[in-house]
Amino acid sequence: MANSLPFNAVAVDGEYDRVYKAEDWAWYFATFIANGIFPKPSDGLQVVAYSGMEIRVNAGYAFINGYAFRNPATLSVTLDTAEGALNRVDRVVVRWDLPQRDMYIAVLKGTPSAKPTATAVTRTTEIWELALADIYVGKGVTRIQTQNITDQRFNSAVCGIVTGTVEEIDASVLTKQFTDFFNTYSAAVLDEFSAYKQSMEKYLTEIAGVYDSYVSKTEGLFAQYESQFNERYSSFESTLDNWDKELLSAYTEFMAKIKLFQSDAENEFNTWFESIKDKLGEDIAGSLQLQIEELAAAMQEVKKQAEAGTKETKEAIAALDERLKRVENGWGIDYKHDAVLGLCYMGAAYMSQHYERTVETAVLGATYVGNSYLANTF
Repeated sequence: MANSLPFNAVAVDGEYDRVYKAEDWAWYFATFIANGIFPKPSDGLQVVAYSGMEIRVNAGYAFINGYAFRNPATLSVTLDTAEGALNRVDRVVVRWDLPQRDMYIAVLKGTPSAKPTATAVTRTTEIWELALADIYVGKGVTRIQTQNITDQRFNSAVCGIVTGTVEEIDASVLTKQFTDFFNTYSAAVLDEFSAYKQSMEKYLTEIAGVYDSYVSKTEGLFAQYESQFNERYSSFESTLDNWDKELLSAYTEFMAKIKLFQSDAENEFNTWFESIKDKLGEDIAGSLQLQIEELAAAMQEVKKQAEAGTKETKEAIAALDERLKRVENGWGIDYKHDAVLGLCYMGAAYMSQHYERTVETAVLGATYVGNSYLANTF
């Protein structure tokens, strides 16, 4: 039956003939105010993260089927604890509940799943819901963060914005465009990444092959060089051992010859000296001593004459001093030099015994040694 409103009521038999109920006014307002949230303030009924599993719904207004909802202040809502092994998506809604004669904020807890989705909103003649936000609750999380919240207020498929008395903004097309663009872009990025990944895997495989080949060749070369080095080192070590043996043998032989030479030279010298020492009697020693005494007396005489200070006297003194020094020093014979030289001659004669040992060389050496002995003795 058709009806209309509002008209003033008239009392008939004690009762008014025009009585209007809430649902009458609701269908009236619904004819020019569509369902959704009011755009002012811009963050009206926005869901935000707060602390731990607690979220907050900002103050704002909504309109459902001719009925108005007002949230005068920020409302705190605590979500259920996260699942241990699976994820879920909880949805925050404004619910019109005709049987309860109320409108309020509610949470539609999602079903745990590896790939969870939000629970669909209910829209019947008794229950009608506007989705404000979807919240991704990862497994094991203890805190909801801003990036876990998807704002659904502008999605006219599940909510929408009240813009005027006749129409509301249909944001579903814009939302779909953004969703399609994101999906397309994501697919393109994934394709490029997949191609890049395959290219890198191929490149790394090639590099690994080159590296393995290089390592194999290098190890082979090192093994070859090590073998050659060990072989050459062994040969060189053997050569050094042979050299050591030869040098030791030569040195031993040389020292034996030196000792034999010393013994022979000493024996020959003693034999020679024994043969001539009887000839060097006291006559030579006495003669030398007599000359020394005569020269000393002459020196004393010259010194007495030198008191006159004549040039001839000084020259005579110098000449006598020189003669005296020569007599005292063995007549100028360097007996150390002659002794060494004599031993060298005798050694040379001995060393040449295997070839052409000469008597002249041995005699010459003995002569030098004897001369040195006499000069040192007298």
